[in-house]
Amino acid sequence: MNEYNVIDILELSELQNFDENWNLTKFVSSIVDTSDARQIIIHILDIWSKVNTDAKPIWMDLIERAGFYPYYVDKIQSEKKIFEPSTQAQIRTSFFKSDYLPNIYFHEQQKKIEQALNSGKNVAVSAPTSFGKSLLIEEIVARKQFKNILIIQPTLALIDETRRKLKKYSNHYNIVVNTRQIPKEQNIFILTAERVLEFPELPTIDFFVIDEFYKISNRLNDSRIDALNIALLNIMKEKPQAMFLTPSVDSLSEKFRKKYDVDFFKTDYALVNTNIIEVRNRNNKAKKIKLFELIKEQNAPSIVYVKSPNEAYKLANDYLNWLENLNNIENTNLEIFEWMDKNISPDWQLKRLLRNGIGTHNGALPRHIVTTEIDLFNDRHLKVLFATVSLIEGVNTVAKNMFIYSPNKGNNLIDFFDFANIRGRAGRMGHYFTGNVFLFNEEPELENFTIDVPSIDQKEVSDEILVNIPDEDVVDKERKKQLNYDIDSELQKIIKDNLISVRGQKALYKFILEYYDQLDYIIWSNIPDYNQLWQTLYLGYKFLKGKDSEGLAKNKAVTALKLVNQPLPQVINDQKKYFESKERKDPLNSAIDSILKFQRNEANFEIPKLLAVIESIQKYVFKTKGIKNVGDYTFFASILENEKVDERFQFLIDYGVPSSAIKKISKMVTQEIESDSNIVRYLKSNLDTIDFLLLPYEKTLIRKALI
Repeated sequence: MNEYNVIDILELSELQNFDENWNLTKFVSSIVDTSDARQIIIHILDIWSKVNTDAKPIWMDLIERAGFYPYYVDKIQSEKKIFEPSTQAQIRTSFFKSDYLPNIYFHEQQKKIEQALNSGKNVAVSAPTSFGKSLLIEEIVARKQFKNILIIQPTLALIDETRRKLKKYSNHYNIVVNTRQIPKEQNIFILTAERVLEFPELPTIDFFVIDEFYKISNRLNDSRIDALNIALLNIMKEKPQAMFLTPSVDSLSEKFRKKYDVDFFKTDYALVNTNIIEVRNRNNKAKKIKLFELIKEQNAPSIVYVKSPNEAYKLANDYLNWLENLNNIENTNLEIFEWMDKNISPDWQLKRLLRNGIGTHNGALPRHIVTTEIDLFNDRHLKVLFATVSLIEGVNTVAKNMFIYSPNKGNNLIDFFDFANIRGRAGRMGHYFTGNVFLFNEEPELENFTIDVPSIDQKEVSDEILVNIPDEDVVDKERKKQLNYDIDSELQKIIKDNLISVRGQKALYKFILEYYDQLDYIIWSNIPDYNQLWQTLYLGYKFLKGKDSEGLAKNKAVTALKLVNQPLPQVINDQKKYFESKERKDPLNSAIDSILKFQRNEANFEIPKLLAVIESIQKYVFKTKGIKNVGDYTFFASILENEKVDERFQFLIDYGVPSSAIKKISKMVTQEIESDSNIVRYLKSNLDTIDFLLLPYEKTLIRKALI
């Protein structure tokens, strides 16, 4: 090669000629500190078996020069016969070895951040998906230098993934993933921002981590922005050491950096390559057939990104039908099928897809099914996942190929930040050196993404964040004064802590205050009747959600009561009959999707939240009026939110155990055994007995959770 073009080099499938290797290594050596050099070196690692043996020691020197110490150490072990590192290289390598994680070596940029953390600094890290940010979290934990560590994750799936990674430290730390667990002397709290705010007595935090920190920004219009901003304010006032992690962004709020003395590390350093393959200029039918052909050609796990759960199911079923026409179908038997038959339906479309090595992922599926699908995919039992953004943002996967089939995220076009995040899911350190991205649409235009922090910058700051900012730090003092006008300090605190529409809560308060003697329907406890529930929910949706619809409240009440009073398959069957009466296409699967979505969104979150807010305000009003008979929605909200699981065992849902299994297990544990640690200890010592109660799938998940 006389002239070197990086793209041409990355297309090489072998390098058998020594002279060719020699000339290329000289070129790479001259640019070794650049991203081009890193790309070339990673590609060489990808085709390592087809590289001239005599040239490999030279390449190994360059791997070390580039700071790829995880790969370098691996190659030292596997290439002992041809390579002996120099004394200087050995010294440099030892510098990059973790002092706390056995046999773990940092790459060059990880080490810089580790050193900053070791010196006590607060850091924010903007880096590609393949950077290895989770390793920095584990390094902090492994030091065992901090008494209480808080890690905020955006989703319950990521909480469980983090818990699994860190449970090896449970001899030293009590790992807390929900608000019902009791802190001990030393704790790792792995929580969503909402759970941080709900935690009854969170101890002083020594080290604070926010993963996926970009979600704090107003730019995303995410429902979690308020909770994350307020959690940040509450925790950082204790002045813990902190680390903020995000996929690649361009800059970070200057006010935020100054307020908390944060060092911002921005890097494009990655240990995998991304190969963009453009697939364009096709009509919809041809586009779909081309997608199917490309998926079938791949010998490694693939993810297909689509805009919505409906599109994921439709495309997955179309792909299976296409395979059936080719007589190219499988008949895989999985443990989960028996569970699906008994708890959902034998004819669920997801079962048919999984049987043929095809997965679909969306945020409405039960948590244990989401986790199981990811595990099946990462273990290569599933060849392809049709997924929405909930997978891209929610968990880590091991995928060689990413097909970006849809240009949308819901109803909106994908921006460059979303595109880069999705693209970064192709390839995985330790599994695939190069990830393939098949792009079916125009690449979004490059744009800068600055993470604003509304609670600090106070631009476009919501009412809900504003009332939580300390008075001395508030910029728009008049606006905050108006929000708190005409309500006393006790009600101000209630409204602030509820973390939902401030103006809606004030309107609800004024309504209850005016009509308190006519609102018998909100004074209930335990399980409400239909009229009590729909009328109570109507107040919630009208005042707190801006949805003034009795029909909406009635529909929500009917389904919620069915979920509390009936087995899930029966609720699904009732919904199926209703859809049949309306001549809905595919009534069974439509019913399953509808009920599971309701259970995950409304039952597990929205309705309990609305009930908690209404309860707090009506109790305040009734107390001021001297009325002792008040509504108490705690029991109903709890069983609805936790799928009728005994309160003592609700933590097992967060551990990825199906509620069906938990209900069986809870019957054999006496009331004297209460705390989660004691329950775990009891279950571990009685696994053989438990086995008789559970389906094979449930046995597998309970062991994953406990061991």
